[in-house]
Amino acid sequence: MKRVSILNNVIGPVMRGPSSSHTAGPWRIGLIARDLLGEPPTRASLFFHPESSLAVCYHDQGSDLAFVTGLLGRNLTDSKFPLMLEEAHREGVAVTFGLKAFPEADHPNSALLEATGPSGKSVRIHARSVGGGSIEIASVNGFSVFMTGDRYVMILETEPEKVQSTLSLLRKWDKNPSTTKRDGRTACLGTSFFEPTKEFIEEVKNTPSVLSSHFARPVMLPPCGKETFLDIREMIEAAGNEGLTLGEAAMASEASLLGLPGKELQQEMDFRLSVMLESVERGLVDRNLKTKLVDPVAGDIYEAESKGELFLGGVHARAAARSMAVMHVNGAGGVVCSAPTGGSAGVIPAVMATLLEDFGLSREKVLSCLWAAGVIGWALDKRSTFAAEVAGCQVEIGAAGAMGAAAVVEAAGGTARQACDAAAMVFQNVMGSVCDLVQGIVEIPCHSRNAALASQAFLAADLILGGYRNLVHLDETIDAVDSVGRMLPAELRCTSRGGLALCPSARRLPRRDLP
Repeated sequence: MKRVSILNNVIGPVMRGPSSSHTAGPWRIGLIARDLLGEPPTRASLFFHPESSLAVCYHDQGSDLAFVTGLLGRNLTDSKFPLMLEEAHREGVAVTFGLKAFPEADHPNSALLEATGPSGKSVRIHARSVGGGSIEIASVNGFSVFMTGDRYVMILETEPEKVQSTLSLLRKWDKNPSTTKRDGRTACLGTSFFEPTKEFIEEVKNTPSVLSSHFARPVMLPPCGKETFLDIREMIEAAGNEGLTLGEAAMASEASLLGLPGKELQQEMDFRLSVMLESVERGLVDRNLKTKLVDPVAGDIYEAESKGELFLGGVHARAAARSMAVMHVNGAGGVVCSAPTGGSAGVIPAVMATLLEDFGLSREKVLSCLWAAGVIGWALDKRSTFAAEVAGCQVEIGAAGAMGAAAVVEAAGGTARQACDAAAMVFQNVMGSVCDLVQGIVEIPCHSRNAALASQAFLAADLILGGYRNLVHLDETIDAVDSVGRMLPAELRCTSRGGLALCPSARRLPRRDLP
């Protein structure tokens, strides 16, 4: 079972909208490609399979900009992000994008990246953006690898008769290096959570039997410690035995996994909370956000509620408006915090802002709620995926709603078991929900679904706190969600070839961002 970090994979990364699979993931792939090349690229080509999700939306969702941002070594939140293709041209980097079938394509977000540097050195990478900004590098120059961006990696192509000596060299840094072969060629692969010394890197470069070397740094916090729990059952039991809330147990688990002190983890989470709250505020006050299909009306809804103009109003409506506000920022390519994805980035900020502003919780308590939310996403990512391209909207906006419900229970002083039961209830309510984004754009129905799930988070928490008994455990519920999601046809998994995307009125909608 894969190692999942709340800060690496669930609450974060901080990114530009609209989709973590299509901006955060490609950006990380671009960064790693630049590292593997070993020098700034002068030429890069990216190819997507014609039947893939990326083929449909790589331009409209900013994947082209994100890949290039990474290749240039820039931050994803760079203010020049919308102009990154022009920036590449200004820096003398020729970039092309194309659709073509390639045998390695084995995921809806598979990409083939070829880059060349000024020295003539080149690298060819097959990569996957697997959801929530997480990535996998599956091959480098034809050699099979498995890189996830959470550790240092060194790939050394060597003379066949020198494999053992090259492995011995790598053992100075990685105790268990491996080999990979392709078409009579052999490469030795070393990985570590710890950076190699400059002296070791120089030794590798000066070893005659090493025909070529490629080195990449992690693009997230290395999980260099121990996993405390393997599933939610274990975490609930431990929390009960030690008298911890779900949020407290989650932070302790993260500290063990990342090998970082609690103070540093809290600072990281507090930064993410600040980004969330800023995106809520911007989405409520900026009526000129450049969304592509929907009008940015969250501020109008929020104002109408404050004036008593809604039929019901109250906390649920305010949470919904805040969630929609973040999605307006996300849709306009603004800075948001993936939680657990860009397409679901509205729910958790809305819940946190509501707990702060409407219920008067302290910032410290809200951070504990964020940790509780994070561990629900951790449980999903351990057993399934955050990619709607694989399992539908239920693992994105549905997951955010489940995370939000756990956070509300944490805020109310509920137990770890109650928080997980509230999360399970939300998953059960949204099971089978499809990803049918209109015109390949993360707006319809994404903005209204985020709003609805922010409201449902409070409802599910109340039902559990009021005595409803969830009889299907969260771990088992997640397994069912994964199974159902993989049964969905490709037309209903982020390809815009089914559902609302085919409705005549949806297809006729004018683009607000085009002349």
